[in-house]
Amino acid sequence: MNIPDVRIKYAWLLANSASVVMNEKWGDGTPLRSFKEYEKIAAKYEKWWRPYNDQILNGICDILKLEFRQNIIDVNVAPWFSPISDPMTIGPAFKTADDLVNALTHEILHRLITDNMTYPYDYDFLGQWREMFGDRHVQVTLVHIPVHAAMEALYIKLDRVDLLELDLGQSKQFTAYKDAWAYVKKIGYKEVIDKLTNASREFTQT
Repeated sequence: MNIPDVRIKYAWLLANSASVVMNEKWGDGTPLRSFKEYEKIAAKYEKWWRPYNDQILNGICDILKLEFRQNIIDVNVAPWFSPISDPMTIGPAFKTADDLVNALTHEILHRLITDNMTYPYDYDFLGQWREMFGDRHVQVTLVHIPVHAAMEALYIKLDRVDLLELDLGQSKQFTAYKDAWAYVKKIGYKEVIDKLTNASREFTQT
């Protein structure tokens, strides 16, 4: 199975157009760091991520029985940005390789789950997930149930339960994330993944 090329780079255009404004609005008066400093941070992130790239991307494709639609995933590093999956953007504040790997795994899972070779790009995933997991969840919780289930399966597969514990701990500060984990733990990550893979199998047969 082909896996995309993950390219981590300092997004200086995004920083110039958005990070500068956010720093002026929310910062304490400290100017942003230099271009070379952010380039070094992006290079450090690349060094941290690269040893895990193939096993994580192959692992999540195997777990979810999905294939990436894209052959390149650009990961944009820009100040003041929290991790988001589309466009994939992260901030320069990760202190450890584990923090970065966990955050990128999370965002790349969002990308695989919603942009793959099985479903059309405009597929109603929210409707599908409400049928699978119930309509009582807020949207942010709903979209993280598949992600968290796949993360648990992946970290167990890779014998990295420490990363699972890291994510569980970090999720406690966000109610929607905590609720998604509570649901996954209640019914079991295997059942969530079974629902997802059965749905994609049925979709390909229609």
